[in-house]
Amino acid sequence: MALLACGIATVLAELLVRVFDISNVVALFLFTVVLVALRWGKLAGSVAALVGVTSFDFFFVPPVFAFRLSDAQYLFTFVLTLVIALVIGQLVARIRAEAASAVAGERRAVALAEVARDLSATSSVRQIDSVCSHRIAPLFGAAGVLLQPDAQGRMANVEGAIVSAPSVGGVMHYVPLISPTHARGVLAFRRDAAWTLREDDQRLLESCCALVAQALDRVHFTDEARDTLVRMEGERFRHTLLAAVSHDLKTPLTAIRGLAEALELGNASSPAEGRDMARAIHRQADAMHRQVSNLLDLARMQDEGTHLELDWHDAGEVIGSALAAMDVVLGHRSVYIEWPPGLPLVRMDARLFEHVIVNLLDNAAKHTPASASIWIRAHKGENHLMIDVEDDGPGLPLDVARHIPTATCTRNAPGTGLGLALCHSIVQAHGGSMDVLGGESRGVCFRVSLPIADMPELEHEAL
Repeated sequence: MALLACGIATVLAELLVRVFDISNVVALFLFTVVLVALRWGKLAGSVAALVGVTSFDFFFVPPVFAFRLSDAQYLFTFVLTLVIALVIGQLVARIRAEAASAVAGERRAVALAEVARDLSATSSVRQIDSVCSHRIAPLFGAAGVLLQPDAQGRMANVEGAIVSAPSVGGVMHYVPLISPTHARGVLAFRRDAAWTLREDDQRLLESCCALVAQALDRVHFTDEARDTLVRMEGERFRHTLLAAVSHDLKTPLTAIRGLAEALELGNASSPAEGRDMARAIHRQADAMHRQVSNLLDLARMQDEGTHLELDWHDAGEVIGSALAAMDVVLGHRSVYIEWPPGLPLVRMDARLFEHVIVNLLDNAAKHTPASASIWIRAHKGENHLMIDVEDDGPGLPLDVARHIPTATCTRNAPGTGLGLALCHSIVQAHGGSMDVLGGESRGVCFRVSLPIADMPELEHEAL
């Protein structure tokens, strides 16, 4: 191409020399050297400089068609033109190389910024693998996959073979992912036989791998921190739960022991007082049984989840069954039922929902005097059935009410809030909600909201 350009320049010079002086024709050959060096590089520019100056001497400097210089000024012109042409060719080639390097550097910087942006938004190894496959590998015209070591520190490549160290073999290319703390894995590329990496691409690949290793490091330590936080929270909850349960179980156990000792020593002044002591033992045993049952149910729900046996039920019948079960616990407290007619059936687990009402009534009995009153009200909302269990006891402080269902009602009253926590879990499993209402001194009201669904049409039995 350099020779062809010089030939074209010679033809044009032949035409121009008929009009201009021969010294002006030199600029045409210098311009040709610039174009050749800019388009095809340093070597082509040097060839164009030598051939152009030689053509100028052979075709235009007397004696024409010979390499003999008859005048010293032409010798000076020849040498100076050759030097100028070579210098211009070198400078133009250097500018071209620097421009290409700047474009390549910008391309690498943009690609690296996009990879860094995508990796910064990842929160799991799967997302990092997706970035490797869909962002990094296409930059190098290959298919890539992220490999991580198993429990034994080995990695399986995409062919299913086991590799113990990064290596190149066959059509796979492996690049180690080394973070400042640990070797996090290998980035494997599937390539064809002609796949090669230039020096710039190799540097870009190394930078991408460093970013991937840092992202894997971040995800690893984030998972470790989350697991540590969960373990710490679990330990704290376990210690709190054990301390609270031990205190809550100690109260009925102490009462049962004291009453049993009184009966054993014959301290009852009459058979009626003895029966009262026996009933008191029965109540305390029932309270302890409910507490242990709540604890076991709550632990099972947290471990296995809440399994509901759903069917259509009349919530009023379930509440009546709960009231019958709590007759002894409620004692002489007045219970008022406000249940308007025409309320719809609710799809619920009757046994678990009865457990909710029993715990709410038990909570009211624990935290109200024996002469207190309890109201159970129901009303239908737009798409929920709302059931209120309200008492006229001392009520809840506002700071305690915000932490229901895990808080106790008063600092000195028995109860750890396990029953309320269990109620909250059961109601949530039904797709509903449980809220606490009331002020600081006029009792407390627990509102249970259950979703209302359309009942399926019943099939008519054939006569």
